[in-house]
Order: sequence, then structure tokens, then C-alpha cells
Amino acid sequence: MTNIKVINLQKKLNLKVPAIKAVVKTVLKNLNVKQSELSIVFVSYQKIRALNIQYLKRHHTTDVLAFDLRDADQMKRSHIMGDVFISADAATKQSKEFNTNPAYELTLYVVHGILHLQGYDDHIKEDILKMRKKEAALMKILGRKVNGVTG
Repeated sequence: MTNIKVINLQKKLNLKVPAIKAVVKTVLKNLNVKQSELSIVFVSYQKIRALNIQYLKRHHTTDVLAFDLRDADQMKRSHIMGDVFISADAATKQSKEFNTNPAYELTLYVVHGILHLQGYDDHIKEDILKMRKKEAALMKILGRKVNGVTG
């Protein structure tokens, strides 16, 4: 069973919900996720910063936050249950910095958030490289290049 909710709490970008759901379904399929209860929530800088402070005690803004909602019995790789919060403001800013576009950045953030729910981390160099490699592979499957690299 796959249940994907896309929630738009921002006003900067015009989101194409069917396209976002298609990205999520493709990523889940390629990660061999059989069951999912997933919310993808698009927010502003202010909202993602508030969530970062409230839940992670980090007093700065970020691009993606992922919250795994599974209990101990559900901790299987073939099952995902969680919320991914994505900053539309970060997508706009990063698209200018990396010479991409907001839709590309949002897609990358969706991939990034789902990978976090799959146990990928990006806090130490070795884990960052592993996550970036998986992001690049998934973006290639989605038909998008990551910073000029296709995988």
C-alpha cells in the first residue's frame, strides 16, 4: 500500500502535485519500498527553521527535514512512514546558486528526504558521499543530472 500526501504550505512556487507524486512513486519503487505512508510538505524558510529549532534544537534554516514515524516493529527497509518538510525558499535560492531551476531542486529535496527515511545520513564525509551517490543514481533514473554528474 502506498499513501502519498503532498501538502503545500508555501506561496512562492507553483507546485505540480501529480508530478511530485510521480517522483515519489519512482523513488520508492527504485528503493524497493513496498509500503509507504508519506507526507511531503512544502514550507517557507520561517516554517522549516521553526521545525528545526523545535525538533532538532538547531537554530538555523535548512532545505529538508525528514521525520521517520515508524515504531520499532515497522523498522524494515521495505516500509516507510514519515514526513518530509521541504523549503521552497531554499529551492529558489539554491537554483540560482547552482544554475538549475526550482523544480530540479525540489525534486532533489524529495529524493534527499526519502533517503533520510531509508537511513541515509549526511553528517560525516563517508555518509555524505554514500548519500550523494544514491541521490545521483535516483536523479539519473528520474532523468535529471546532479550538478552535471549523471551517476
